[in-house]
Amino acid sequence: MKIVSWNINGIRASKINLKTLFDSLDADVICLQETKVTRDQLDEPTAIVEGYNSYFSFSRKRSGYSGVANFCRDTATPYSAEEGLTSLLNQKDDGKVESYGDVTHFSTDELEALDAEGRTVITQHQIQTGDGKDAHLAIINVYCPRVDPEREDRKVYKMRFLALLQTRAEALLQSGSHVIVLGDINLNHKKIDNCDPDLENWGKAPSRMWMNQFLWEPGRDPDIDPVDDTAEFLGTTSTVKGGLFVDTFRHLYPNKTDAYSNWCTLTSARETNYGRRLDYIMCDVPMAKSDLKESWVMKDVEGSDHCPVKTEFTASFLPAIKCPALCTKYMPEFVGKQQKLSSFFMKSAKSNSSLSKQDCGRSPKKTISSKTSVDEKKTEKVLKTKSPNKPGCGLKRLDKKSPNKPGCGLKRLDSDRSEYLGPEAKRRKGDIKKNLSIPKQSNLMNFFGKSTSKNNISSDNSQRSQTNSEINACQNGHESTSEKCESVHLTNETKVDLVSSDDTDSPSSSQEQKSGKVTVKKTSSIAWKNLLKGPPTAPLCKGHKEPCLLRTVKKEGPNKGKQFFVCCRAEGLSSNPEARCDFFKWVDNKK
Repeated sequence: MKIVSWNINGIRASKINLKTLFDSLDADVICLQETKVTRDQLDEPTAIVEGYNSYFSFSRKRSGYSGVANFCRDTATPYSAEEGLTSLLNQKDDGKVESYGDVTHFSTDELEALDAEGRTVITQHQIQTGDGKDAHLAIINVYCPRVDPEREDRKVYKMRFLALLQTRAEALLQSGSHVIVLGDINLNHKKIDNCDPDLENWGKAPSRMWMNQFLWEPGRDPDIDPVDDTAEFLGTTSTVKGGLFVDTFRHLYPNKTDAYSNWCTLTSARETNYGRRLDYIMCDVPMAKSDLKESWVMKDVEGSDHCPVKTEFTASFLPAIKCPALCTKYMPEFVGKQQKLSSFFMKSAKSNSSLSKQDCGRSPKKTISSKTSVDEKKTEKVLKTKSPNKPGCGLKRLDKKSPNKPGCGLKRLDSDRSEYLGPEAKRRKGDIKKNLSIPKQSNLMNFFGKSTSKNNISSDNSQRSQTNSEINACQNGHESTSEKCESVHLTNETKVDLVSSDDTDSPSSSQEQKSGKVTVKKTSSIAWKNLLKGPPTAPLCKGHKEPCLLRTVKKEGPNKGKQFFVCCRAEGLSSNPEARCDFFKWVDNKK
């Protein structure tokens, strides 16, 4: 059996079809972290992948954050699945994994908070080990919290999450099941797992101390401080044992270097392999001794700031007949049971038929509708008469036998438009034409000009009529000079195009016309350049003599928003001449 763990950094951001992507990974169970979807954002192409059954855990705190998912081939269908490390998120009793361990060291609020971010999903399978024995296997897929150095509460949150993870993993082992803990653990265990380790406080990092006691004795790092008191240490409780799991990759390759699974995309660090190993697949010690076959770091698989890690065992899956209740294909939105929004605005045919059988002849609305259908049949014969008040107008009576009967209506037949005239709705033809006259759409430039009052409109109309008469007189030869005509044309062309004006600095663009009546102002390219400044010229770095990259400080602090220049090459070790040099320069906005 083959198992893959991958921090996909947004499952909806994948440019490849999920089935094609999963098939290329060649695994029976694919565990994803940081899916960044919530229940309302999960669509069918993501949830239902042909040949796989999926199990999701969603963040309850905010959208587009955290989230994990297990995609199991149909040949590796689990018989139970559960969301979270506690029992608080599992409302259905069908298909629970159970075996939660001693959680008395955690408060109820703490347990709820640790499971609220959608960081764990567990699937339990039936397997056949390499020696032919049937056994159970629990796969715990986790996305461990990242430590924010500026937030003490997140440091505590991570350590308590790791303590709860170890409590649940050891409880499942005690129940008789094999256990695999995998995912983005968000820590480096050994120095060779980091391209540039900070050796000053290496052995005193709390998360690294937890990892060291979690793994079995031969796989521990002697440079890391041991956990002397599990009851006092935030990452453990007094009930855990420690030393029950194996890092599958380091078990097979204890001294392999440059085996990193995470790189900074902002600095293009993947090009120089300047990264860290944050992703692990850890199994229990008996399973590592009997069934562990191979382990890889799949550096060539792109699509995220992490790459997948993969482990193969000699054991094989025995698929369950039916998927557990947590499977996404049982969600109401994917089985067709959830009502659509449009159904609340449509009449049900069933209710209409039952209403017509029970209330036929009783409801006044039904009586009117039946009369209307009878009247429509009677309107086949039309009586055309001349209206005494309006020539060419006729009346059509809907019920000629009983003209005074209530509910009877008249229909006017005009030459160009017909309107229904009833006792409750009468409209004149002139009102209809008035309503049909739609005003022209106003120009966008009108919003930037002065509003014209009635007085201005009347004066403008008088000026236009006077101008038109002067133009006609000029054209007919009544004016002997051309200056009069020029002044008339200038008065008539008072519009200024603010959008498509020329960007020339010629004298005619800013000076007034000789007549003194109109001043035409055009935009200047210098004014626009002063308003919309382009990026500053990039200097050359001292190490490679290449144009630098312009970056902006996004971290909170006094320098947030400031721009600076750095070397354009990928980040790497200082000893690597092909990597980024140490050139740095602030942008002087005053210049």
